[in-house]
Amino acid sequence: MAKIEEARLKADLKAGQLSRVYFLFGEEHFLTKTYENKIIETALGKEPSDLNFVRFNEAPPSDSLSDFADSMPFFSEYKVIVISDLDADKLDNAEMNAYLSIIEDLPDTTVLIISQTGIEIDPKKPKAKMKKLMTAAEKCGVLCEMKYMSANQLAKMAVKKAARLNCNLSDANAVLLAELCGKDMNLLSTEVQKLCDYTVNGEITREAIDALVPKLVDTSIYGLAAEIFAGRTAGAFHILDDLFLQRIEPVIILSALSGHFVDCYRAKLAQLSRKTANDAAAAFNYPRNRTFVISKAFNSVSRLSVDYLKQCIDILYRTNFLLNSSRADRRTLIEQALTEISVLKRT
Repeated sequence: MAKIEEARLKADLKAGQLSRVYFLFGEEHFLTKTYENKIIETALGKEPSDLNFVRFNEAPPSDSLSDFADSMPFFSEYKVIVISDLDADKLDNAEMNAYLSIIEDLPDTTVLIISQTGIEIDPKKPKAKMKKLMTAAEKCGVLCEMKYMSANQLAKMAVKKAARLNCNLSDANAVLLAELCGKDMNLLSTEVQKLCDYTVNGEITREAIDALVPKLVDTSIYGLAAEIFAGRTAGAFHILDDLFLQRIEPVIILSALSGHFVDCYRAKLAQLSRKTANDAAAAFNYPRNRTFVISKAFNSVSRLSVDYLKQCIDILYRTNFLLNSSRADRRTLIEQALTEISVLKRT
């Protein structure tokens, strides 16, 4: 077959269409595991027999893999093999060639799923042996990259899940929830379940989300920076207080805040050079699952000056030095840094 999108894979499985090989990878591990389970269920039902199903963590010996793959299914149309986190580049040449032969010669009664959730793969420049493995899977079956969904896409999923649990979640609150969960599908699903368990009269309110959903550090930092950029110092300190209340380590807070200001500085340079957010992400070598931070920064810096951002970064750099070398109270150091930044001229 070929490399396909998640929507196509979903449609094929819904129609009961199976391929011999599936290579599932990408940023969204929740989707990878979801489709791994969907493929197994399509082939073997909800309760697969051990006679027709085997799971390997990392690379099994090729002869063990071949023995199971070539044997006939027992009272079933298919046998299914799952290999989780197969690092092809750790295989020697003989094993690598054996794996490629197994993939090319799989019988029609065997479904092989290579499910990659613990190994990072650059789809544009995979390592040599991983590239060979992906090419073989693409030639003989399905290669599918699971990408992060947008906040709006995740929000729609959250609304549907809440409805299945007899709760109402508004579109606006669903988008907020997706942002708070850092666009992590697994975390989002957990938080919707929790909110529905605690909800009164079936309505998930903004107040319930604020009270029950812990804010990720990055999400809080974006809010803190937005308050600073808008000149709302009290709001910034309120968010900082909340982070300390969650017992987030000062060094983590400062690191996240410094990182965001660096993103903003790079975004401003890109804007002045008439470049796009994607241009900036490529120029500064942002990994694919972090390009969204530059896009967020682009939306924040249009009215800020380069000099202002330089001064902010200088203050944060100095604070980091003091945090690691001074005996002063760490919370006080961060509060002092915010105070210094709040009096700077932003334009």
